[in-house]
Amino acid sequence: MSLLGHDSSELMEVGTAVVHTLDGEAHHVEGGAYLSPQAYLMANAELTRLREREYASMTPVVVGAALVGLAVGYWLGRRD
Repeated sequence: MSLLGHDSSELMEVGTAVVHTLDGEAHHVEGGAYLSPQAYLMANAELTRLREREYASMTPVVVGAALVGLAVGYWLGRRD
């Protein structure tokens, strides 16, 4: 097992390489990593789940802050 919980056949560290795109262009790259299509899709799905979980955990904080602001504004407005 290695990075992202995938075996080494799905993740390859790259020193230098020439990448050929589907339209036939060649690009020289230095450094980085290659993920197999399956590993890329799994990593992308995991990142999406983490972002959704982070967003869901922030919702109560935002709603709570809005309610506190509303209450303070109402209280300050009633004082005059």
